[in-house]
Amino acid sequence: MKKTTFLAAIMLFATIGAFAQVAETVRITKEMDNGRRETVTFVERLFSSKLQQTLPDWYYGFLNMTSDPFGPEAHVPLRSSSFEWGTYNQHALFTACNDHFGMSWGLGLSNSYNYFSHDVVLRVDDERKAYFQSLNAYSSEEGNGPVNNYAHRSFLRYWSLRLPLLLQVQCDINNTPVALAAGVEAEWRFGVRSFARYGGSKHTITKNLDYNPVGVNALFSLAIDNFVLFARYGLTDFFSVKDSRDEINNMYQMSIGLGFNID
Repeated sequence: MKKTTFLAAIMLFATIGAFAQVAETVRITKEMDNGRRETVTFVERLFSSKLQQTLPDWYYGFLNMTSDPFGPEAHVPLRSSSFEWGTYNQHALFTACNDHFGMSWGLGLSNSYNYFSHDVVLRVDDERKAYFQSLNAYSSEEGNGPVNNYAHRSFLRYWSLRLPLLLQVQCDINNTPVALAAGVEAEWRFGVRSFARYGGSKHTITKNLDYNPVGVNALFSLAIDNFVLFARYGLTDFFSVKDSRDEINNMYQMSIGLGFNID
């Protein structure tokens, strides 16, 4: 179902984008003062390109990782302090209906921190299958002993390049620009690392997590003047299903955040 929805969305956006590139030729004939007639040719796009920014220049968001966005609890135990920061650069493709409807694309960069709860760390076994282990067991295995009496936290960190494609509607309410946008976003993840911080230092748990470097997300945003509220939900698995243990199979990254644009 998700694959069908995604392919349908891509076909819709591609069709609209191609239609937006069609140009029309307008010829106007003028009669000059000397009695001569002159023809002026204009080539115009069918649509203009004035869109309010619905992708924030800078943003901060909260993260979750779940197998079901409406389920009672995520399989991956994340702290509420999990966060993401990032930036977007947005470009209009076209507008229509007196600039009340349009389409845009963008390019983004983000840095995500997934903090684990329940005193666990994310590791890989000899077959590179990802799994959770208690932090005390990991520390003892590494020869450091238990860490019950130390301030500690473990987390998964990664960077993402993002390429969103959005349809949006916009209007002015009491002279305040308001826009609502929805679309799909391709994501390329890199620099994925699992860490644990305890005993006053940061320890790299693994750099060899078997994750899906390319993902697709659903993206929604509401822009009011220069402020943007956005939500993102992954349509593709974060971890490689074939090489992860059952507890973290079919996991999808979610985020909700607030950003702003600089005029």
